[in-house]
Parts: sequence; structure tokens; C-alpha cells
Amino acid sequence: MKEILQKIPFFAQLSESDLEAVIAKVQLEYFGPEQVIFEEGDLGEKMFVIKRGTVQVIRNNVILAALKDGAFFGEMALVSDEPRNATVQAATEVEALTLAKNDFRRLLATNPNIASLVSYEVVKRANAIS
Repeated sequence: MKEILQKIPFFAQLSESDLEAVIAKVQLEYFGPEQVIFEEGDLGEKMFVIKRGTVQVIRNNVILAALKDGAFFGEMALVSDEPRNATVQAATEVEALTLAKNDFRRLLATNPNIASLVSYEVVKRANAIS
């Protein structure tokens, strides 16, 4: 799990102990083929990392991307209260690691190292979009 999380920009620069604090909050969820994981416009309550399987990212009934093992999505929900900008649906059976927004925010409140690194990544991503 550690290797997967280290590929995510929010977590890539965390120390071993900070990463362990994140891992302690991660849950494993399963989704069946064609199951909608979340819909465009939903409030984001968690982020997802695909441990095994494939999902499709869909907007306006158009498949924008297919994400596979090791890919992550929904991460902006951890730091933003904006609604989801696309629907994500399982294309196959999917095992996903999830991190809830409430757990993530508690980590930020109690761990300044995580808060600092995440803030940096959010600013970097916001600048890349604008």
C-alpha cells in the first residue's frame, strides 16, 4: 500500500511516519462491473486509489479516460468542497483504497508536515489548471 500511496502527489514527499499515519486511515472498498462509484455533481467525501481493476471517467455520456491499477482519482475532494466534475464507473471488478475527507482533515490538523506538503501540492495543481 505504501508504494501505491507514494505515487500520489499529495503523499509523495511524506516521511515514513507521516505516510504510516495516512495508511492507518485508508480503507479498502470493492465495486462491481458497471457500478457507479460517484456521479458528476456529487459532493466529494473521499479519494480513491485503484488497487486492482479499471474505472471509466465519464462526462456528458462521453468516456474521457480509463484508469487502471495504481491510478488515483477524486483527490481534490480532500481539499476542496467543489462538486465532482465527472462520473466514475467501474469497468471491471475494482478494489480501491479510499481515504475519507474527514480522516484526511484530522490528519492535517494534527500533523503540520502533512498539512504543509499538501498545501504545496494544492497550490501547484491550482496554478497548473489556470
